[in-house]
Amino acid sequence: MKDANRSFRQVPVGAATPQSVTVGIDSDGAAGHKAAVWWEAVADVDADKTDFIDVAAALDAAEGARALHGFSEVVVMLQDGVKWQSGWGELRALKTDNEPLGDVSGVGLSDAESFELAADIEAERDA
Repeated sequence: MKDANRSFRQVPVGAATPQSVTVGIDSDGAAGHKAAVWWEAVADVDADKTDFIDVAAALDAAEGARALHGFSEVVVMLQDGVKWQSGWGELRALKTDNEPLGDVSGVGLSDAESFELAADIEAERDA
């Protein structure tokens, strides 16, 4: 596919992304990159993880998995030192301006998940 017009949202390394297919991109130790695609188990979809030596192929596979399994989006985690390549598509920057984690209205959380997230944030603030 390798569509430079596609767009992905960046998330912090280590973030939980239960309604998304995640693509982690890291240096391959030389001058290139490698990637991993994974998702968490949700309803009748089993968790899975696959490694790729080509980032564009990983993004293609992630888009396919998103469509096949009904996930809300593909998100990207860039390891330290990795620079996004324009040929992979558009990367929407990691939001850091909204406390504590930004706008979650478009990430496909259910009402129960939204409430649990808010309750956990308040509990952490009270601690």
